[in-house]
Amino acid sequence: MKVFTAIAAAAITFAIPSQAFAQDTVPPAAEMQLAREIIDNGYPPETRMGMFDDVIIQLLAQMRASLPDVSDNPEMAVAFDRHVERVRATSMEVLAGHLDSLMESMVVAYAEQFTIEELQGLHSFIMTPEGHGFLARMSEVNGHPAFAKANQAYMQDYLAKMPGLVEQLRADVEKINGEKIGGE
Repeated sequence: MKVFTAIAAAAITFAIPSQAFAQDTVPPAAEMQLAREIIDNGYPPETRMGMFDDVIIQLLAQMRASLPDVSDNPEMAVAFDRHVERVRATSMEVLAGHLDSLMESMVVAYAEQFTIEELQGLHSFIMTPEGHGFLARMSEVNGHPAFAKANQAYMQDYLAKMPGLVEQLRADVEKINGEKIGGE
């Protein structure tokens, strides 16, 4: 049951959308242009999907390494690996339909969150060969043994708490459903 809960948590982790806020203003054109160039050069359109795929692969691999009983149980390892591939494929399929809007929203967020001076500094950096490679190499950073080790320890602690959280959610839902059924 521990492994099932951890696997479910892995799937949920990739499925939870972040909270969105309505935007009532449009950032100034200069900020938008700089932000667009930062995003387009930091996440080149021709390699974006691969960049996101690399990050997903790294996170799933680290999650697999942090799960109890998976490495020691060949059947569980096969089941988890099959699940990981389904999660990855689903993530990429869904991402393909949203990537353009995600990138455009990043442009708007950068334009709103950073001052023109900060955007100019980021732009100057991103336009250099070192800066261009900075964002493109984030999956390598995520896969570095030092980061992977720390991230796996975090995931182990996080996943250890999931059964209790899932049980609390189950109890809350049962209580709500019970009240609705009883009140009709």
